[in-house]
Amino acid sequence: MADIAAELQNTVLINENIKMVIWNCFEINLMGLNAILLAKRAGRMARGFGVISGELRELSLQLQGSMNRLSSASQDMLAESSQSMTQERRSQMLAQTSELSAENTTYLAETLGRNRKAADDNAERLRMVHQRLAEYIDEAYQACVFGVVIARAARIESAYSGEHSNVLAELSNDFARKVDSIVPRLEELRRISGKMK
Repeated sequence: MADIAAELQNTVLINENIKMVIWNCFEINLMGLNAILLAKRAGRMARGFGVISGELRELSLQLQGSMNRLSSASQDMLAESSQSMTQERRSQMLAQTSELSAENTTYLAETLGRNRKAADDNAERLRMVHQRLAEYIDEAYQACVFGVVIARAARIESAYSGEHSNVLAELSNDFARKVDSIVPRLEELRRISGKMK
């Protein structure tokens, strides 16, 4: 039961981090739209900044997709953990009943076997969910690392944006802070995922 409690606790931690990443992605997306509009107003000199802002918007959408897949896998983990808890309780009750008499042992042998098989199947499904979680987290992490590079490129492009360079530099710093704030969340998700293997 201790392992199942840890699984449930991990699910809560995963979902908390997912919500924060999704919120940051939403903000990056809005900032990207704003940056594209500002770059258009700034004209030809800010065209590069507009392109990079579009890339950051795409990144935010990609990360949101990864987080949605991760959330779905987290819900699967919750369902499998709950199923494991039910299986374990059932096994305990059957074992206790079986110990009461030899007649019960004979009668319940088939049921105990089916219950063990169901528990093994459930454990395999849970292992597969853990594997999917790790893959989705790695996918999001790689995208975020790319996002850090794009946010830095936005800083460089803002310097070549003429009279709008100060505004765009401030916006590029906001991009960088938002993307940088996602990295620790993804590192926490990696840590949690690593504990579940």
